[in-house]
Amino acid sequence: MDAMQVFMEYASRFDSTHNGKMKLKIVHTQEVTKVMERLTQALRLSKEMCRLAYICAVYHDIGRFEQLKRYDTFWDHQSIDHAELSCEILQEEQLLAELSERERRMILTAIRNHNKFSIETGLDEETMLLCKLIRDADKCDIFRVFAFEDMVNTMSETLEQVAQETVTDIVYECVLAHCCVRREDRRTGLDVWVSFLTFVYDIYFDESIDWILESGYYKIPFDQVTFTDPQTVERVKVIIAEVEEYMRSRTSKIK
Repeated sequence: MDAMQVFMEYASRFDSTHNGKMKLKIVHTQEVTKVMERLTQALRLSKEMCRLAYICAVYHDIGRFEQLKRYDTFWDHQSIDHAELSCEILQEEQLLAELSERERRMILTAIRNHNKFSIETGLDEETMLLCKLIRDADKCDIFRVFAFEDMVNTMSETLEQVAQETVTDIVYECVLAHCCVRREDRRTGLDVWVSFLTFVYDIYFDESIDWILESGYYKIPFDQVTFTDPQTVERVKVIIAEVEEYMRSRTSKIK
């Protein structure tokens, strides 16, 4: 059975009809899989690596459903590390049983690393590639989720609430320094928004940058809000410009 069919059967155990957060994660998985297929094709990877990357994309967030059932939140720091939980479920449900031991190890390592601030060291070349692929594909679709899904489901805040907030100094400085924002450094909802933008500094493949620029999802939420604080208005302009300049420096397709 195809991995996506297995995933959908597993997801059907949870109420996605009345729980928007559950449905959001089903769609996210489907979209990450599409991004992954585009990415692996563009990189002209081997058939075997494409297969493993596809399985990673399908199963990378399977722990989200149990996380939501138990805690009703996507915030790992308030509940449980969803990547670790995904690995536990894959092993408990024996969803990788048809793979070789090495393939299982590669996929579990990639999934375990997909939400970490950085990839663990000491991995072999193929496992490292798989880690980079799923991290990129996941981040690409997070921009779509950020743009179109219900903000209360994703951020636990409304647009009106974010409009009153500010970008703290440390987060602003991370943007200008081209580094990702650490979770513990975020103080406001707007800090969280900006931290998503800094994902571009952790993107490994230029093809992923192309996708982010082409879609334009990254700036849609900012275009929907009229910020009340004058300094925030100016900082947001600078942040968007800085991120876009960085991305354009890495692509030959869009100028």
